[in-house]
This record gives sequence, C-alpha cells and structure tokens, in this order.
Amino acid sequence: MATISNTPRPGYVWDSTDNVWYPIGVGGHGHTDYITQATAINPTLLTTTGDTLYASAANTPARRAIGSTGQVLTVAGGIPTWATPTTVGNFTHISASGSTTSFAASADVKVLFTTENYDTLGEFASSRFTATTAGYYLVCAGVGTDPQALGANTLFATSIYKNGSNAVRGAVYSVFNVTGRLSARVSAVVSLAVNDYIEIYFNQNATTTTTGAADGPQTFVTIDRIVS
Repeated sequence: MATISNTPRPGYVWDSTDNVWYPIGVGGHGHTDYITQATAINPTLLTTTGDTLYASAANTPARRAIGSTGQVLTVAGGIPTWATPTTVGNFTHISASGSTTSFAASADVKVLFTTENYDTLGEFASSRFTATTAGYYLVCAGVGTDPQALGANTLFATSIYKNGSNAVRGAVYSVFNVTGRLSARVSAVVSLAVNDYIEIYFNQNATTTTTGAADGPQTFVTIDRIVS
C-alpha cells in the first residue's frame, strides 16, 4: 500500500484532465512535488545514441547531439559543445641543418640551411620560418665554424631574428688558436603572432670572410610550438 504524508493509501488514480496521479484513500493530503507531463523531461528529446542532455536555460532541458569520434565536450559561450582537441600532429616541428653560407666580417649574416629534415606544417622555406598559428615557440640553433679559419682572438655568436630584427643573441664565443670545429649556439622561447617569422643569423669579427660548417648537426635549427 502506498504511503503519502505518513498515511497509508490504497493507491493512485490518473486524472486525465490534470495529467497527474492522485493518491486515493482516507485522510487529507496536499502535495505539490508531483511530476506532471508538463514538468517531466520527455525521453523523446534524446534522438540518437550518445546524445547529451543539458540545461539551455534555467529549468529548460535541451539536447546536445553526439559529437564526432575523438571530439571532447567543452564549453563555448556558457553552452556545452563538441570540439576537436589540438593534437601533436597540428603542432609545428621543424628541423633543418647544413649551411654553405659565407659570413662577412663584423656583420650579422643570415644562415641559409641546405637540408630540411622535417617540417610538419610546411612553415619553413628559404631558411625562414613563418608562423601560421600564434603561440610560444622554442627555437634552438647552432652554427658550426672552423676557429683556425677565423684566426686568433676572434669573437662569434649566433642570433635568433624575429621579423628581421635581432631578438635573441646567443653567447659570444672567443677563439684562441683552437683546433677543430666549434658551434655557436642559441636557444630561446619566442612569442609569435600569425605571419611573424624567424631567421637565424651568424656574426664573426674576423677580418676575412669564412664559410660555415656544412657537416650536419654543427649547423642546425629546430623550431617547436610548445603552446598556443
């Protein structure tokens, strides 16, 4: 037997006019927390497997259609919606190496890399990286050189140029009759807007023109977008 207000009731009867079940039996009752057709959530609101029920406004249920495979539920304008998350494949990953650039004395000279190892989004061309997505980019570069060719007491350094201007200069190296090759390196996180571009420059104060090492990793640049 059903119980309403702690009073046993024989059961309920459906009132088609009020669209509500009324308890039947003896004793008074005054319930207002019953569910009617007007206040119930209609199950036909959900039409497809995987649909999501949400409130489009206070006391207003609404349907959010199921998203595509791999999408995640996010919020836009206060309303839940499906979105495709950014994946590693959509991030910039660039590597280039080798150089036949001749470096004039006492001047910043752009490095022309001869080998493009990889470029995930096609943003690197003619030794220039042009951003297609705004964000923060980790730029690492090194230019290999022959200290003996530079001569004693020569200073040299590698720089990251942003939009044609020197943005970050690496450590300045001093040569004292060192044999073998040295690599002047620089690394920095650079903030780029869309269409901002990065180039690598090398400077040496020798009195003669020298040529960068063309033997792989001693002359290199890598660029990776680490956050948008």
